[in-house]
Amino acid sequence: MLQIASGMYFRDVPLNETTHRAVLFTNAWAVSREPIDLSIGRFMFATSSSPVTPLTIEVMERLEAVRPDGSDEVMVATGGTELIDDAADVFSFALNVTCSRNAALVERLVPQQLGGRPTRMSGSILRRTFDAGVILRDDDVAVVREFATKLLALRRDHFEAAIRSVRGVVDAALLVSDDPGLAFTIFVAALESLAQLSIPAEATRSWETYDSKRRKIFDAAVADAALDPEQAARMRGVVLEIDQLSLRRRFMDFTIAHVEPSYYRSDAMAAVRPIRANDMPHALDVAYGLRSRNVHLLEALAPELWAITDRADTLRWEGRSVLSLEGMNRLCRHVIRTFVDRAPTELDTSFDYRERLPGIVKVQLAPQYWIWKPDGFTVERSPGVLEGFVELLLDPEAEVVDLSGVLDKIEATLPSTARLEDRQPMVAIYVLWHAFLSREHHRPNAEEIIERYDQDLDSPSVIGFAVRLLTSNEVEWSHQQLTALVARRRDELRRGRGQPLPARIDAALLLATAIGGWEAGRVADAVVLISEAVDALPGCEELIALEGAAARGNKPRIDLRDFVVGQEPAMAAAGDGTSTPGSAPTTATGDT
Repeated sequence: MLQIASGMYFRDVPLNETTHRAVLFTNAWAVSREPIDLSIGRFMFATSSSPVTPLTIEVMERLEAVRPDGSDEVMVATGGTELIDDAADVFSFALNVTCSRNAALVERLVPQQLGGRPTRMSGSILRRTFDAGVILRDDDVAVVREFATKLLALRRDHFEAAIRSVRGVVDAALLVSDDPGLAFTIFVAALESLAQLSIPAEATRSWETYDSKRRKIFDAAVADAALDPEQAARMRGVVLEIDQLSLRRRFMDFTIAHVEPSYYRSDAMAAVRPIRANDMPHALDVAYGLRSRNVHLLEALAPELWAITDRADTLRWEGRSVLSLEGMNRLCRHVIRTFVDRAPTELDTSFDYRERLPGIVKVQLAPQYWIWKPDGFTVERSPGVLEGFVELLLDPEAEVVDLSGVLDKIEATLPSTARLEDRQPMVAIYVLWHAFLSREHHRPNAEEIIERYDQDLDSPSVIGFAVRLLTSNEVEWSHQQLTALVARRRDELRRGRGQPLPARIDAALLLATAIGGWEAGRVADAVVLISEAVDALPGCEELIALEGAAARGNKPRIDLRDFVVGQEPAMAAAGDGTSTPGSAPTTATGDT
């Protein structure tokens, strides 16, 4: 929200300007009595120093007052919460201090006396972050002003990545005493997330720095294969290129590539036991391993890595130098600053700020509000329209929606649509409309179009099954064809693909296949399919009872159309008798 409010993505139109104010609490205090004006907002400190002081923040939110279509913008301003919180996080990050709305939290983390050595856990782990009454000098203000200005100027994707990492570092610092393992994990994640935007530096890709165990295995294989030097070099290059794709390697290479010489020089002067450049690769490898064990195994951070650190950057662990929480804190702040310094600053012309405003939640509208709109109907969207139309057909309280405009587009689109899979949803919509609506709503050339394209639904498909089920036509496919269809549909759903349809239709397909299998003597397979139908429609008492009866050896007895529809759809009341339900597509009788 900070970058949006700055106005860099606005058109040359009138703006709505809203000032948001809040009182925050911080362990920092400015010597100057004048407000500190930054690109992210105005900061006004208390007039006297104390361990924790109130800080008034004032931010100006700007939004366009005119929509692209020329109408007045409905949203004048957001609540301002996200804008103020982001400004506070940038302030905290750039100055390595604490700044929060939560006074109790800050007072708990910051010692309540000025001067002296921090005695609380958070202050004994991190330098400066929780020191009481940190005095801000002019050069401190210059640092945060420069960082905020550079941050807001970034290209949108890099800004979003940077602000997420900034939030991560600030949040991790607040957790160091309550959950050291989670804090360490978030520090690693803050850098790992940035690595996804960056290509590892070529300088870090060398065979000598590759994992020694893997290098020995590969070199032995190269020797056994008797490859010439050129072939061996080419194969090593391929291995290195593949290795760059691993998350661990990307994290390590990105971090090392974004460590400037100043990290080992001026930045390290105030540090306690700063890490050496040659120790950094191993320390990062250990850090990523600790992160993975925390995420995947919920393994706590070893107490020797945080309990007694003397606020040092490094510790000796298993005979090697590794990064402490303070080491990760200093490294993250340095690397993120470097990332911001190097990131591109051109405007992203494809970015629409209205899509990223806080407080907006995208929801799927009920089908009656959108499936009838011809402007939004395309071949690609026809599966969704079919799903929405079927949902309305199965809803006894649904009202008829006028699909005339959509049917116009279907009639115009079908002749030019070559792929069967693309035609099927449109044909199904067309057929179901004329099956459930009275003749006064039929298209003039409906019979001709249905006769021409109805054969698209002849081959086994879930769309063809749904149409037969809802129109009470017999399912003429063999048990083998139904079994193959079930297998194909199962694979599609597990991969998040295939025609979306109400769950009852998928359950009915499984039941139809199960009944056919039972009649063919494949009772065990049928019982499995009935259980799968229960899984496809969780909590359905009717199916659970059917499953129990089948497990006891009783042949299932169910009317599939009645199971899916439940009662006559409201739309069917408008029919003229041409689509009166008959026998269900597959019905079996027996004891339940």
